[in-house]
Amino acid sequence: MRAWHWRYLKWGCLIVSIGSMSIAAGFMWSHNNATTLPKETADTGEAASTRVEKPLIVERKDERIIWRLKAESAKQHENTMQLVTPVLELFTETNEVITVHGNQAWFEPLKRNIHFKGSVSVTYRDWLLLTNSLYFDSTHNEVIVPNTFTATGPHTIFKGRGLKADRKTQILHVAHDVWVKDSQPERLGGLP
Repeated sequence: MRAWHWRYLKWGCLIVSIGSMSIAAGFMWSHNNATTLPKETADTGEAASTRVEKPLIVERKDERIIWRLKAESAKQHENTMQLVTPVLELFTETNEVITVHGNQAWFEPLKRNIHFKGSVSVTYRDWLLLTNSLYFDSTHNEVIVPNTFTATGPHTIFKGRGLKADRKTQILHVAHDVWVKDSQPERLGGLP
């Protein structure tokens, strides 16, 4: 190739590249609104939550396990974690397990509190407690059932409203509407 061919080829490539950059800049300038997110997507908060499969959270004091929380799945939000099919295991001072099952629960990571809602069942020894809401206050180490509940044992049925149970001492306080049915009359001194 001769020198004048190279010169025309160089200027031709320069003109094509400047022209393509000008066209690209024109397209970007004319479609500037396309780079912003739609308002509906920005406000949903979906980006603020993360899905976790089979979470397991354990609270310990020294080498002892105080409680253990697990679930099928969870969605981590800014200040809470929403759990699906959660199971809470509370350990007594004698290392017995109190098990709480529910449909869903909310865990507060900073306060370490857990709030069960829906169909909640609690098993401890031969007892089964059923309710629709249960709250574990980690700070005070208490299980709180604010609404109505039914607790069934081997020969006894308790019903009431407003139950508080201390995890350490296992002492129960029922605030309202206590009803007890005991099917063993010999515990009452042999009265029929």
